[in-house]
Amino acid sequence: MTLEANAAVEGAFAGGATDAYGSTIRTAVSAICCPTCSMRAQLVLGMMAGLEYGVSLVFMIGYHAKSQTRDILAHTINSVAFARVLFDGLEVGEAGVYGALAEGYGARVALLSGDDVFAEETAPRFPGARFIVTKSATGHASGVTQTPARL
Repeated sequence: MTLEANAAVEGAFAGGATDAYGSTIRTAVSAICCPTCSMRAQLVLGMMAGLEYGVSLVFMIGYHAKSQTRDILAHTINSVAFARVLFDGLEVGEAGVYGALAEGYGARVALLSGDDVFAEETAPRFPGARFIVTKSATGHASGVTQTPARL
């Protein structure tokens, strides 16, 4: 997960990303370890925290499919509290919920990573976004993951 987050940060900087101060990217991951990006990235705790800073693009790294699917660790917000979440009559997972929140702040979801079930479920919701499939789900608690070198 850290390698995926670092790759996203490095790619964002390589693509010219900056924040309002011109030098940092705010990220909502738990560890930023790469030597080239750790000094320029900031950790913002909380799902979609930081949108109020005027973010224009959102990367959703390491996501999973909605509750009650054959996805690895499939759930939506809280698997005990929610079996389904509907937006305008369409069932969505966390990416759909948080993507709608980001769009409400004027940000566009540009990149998503996760397993094959997540990508298939979520791609129609974000037609302009790039999806990186990092693993293949074989069940709720099992799957086959790709190493960064194979992606």
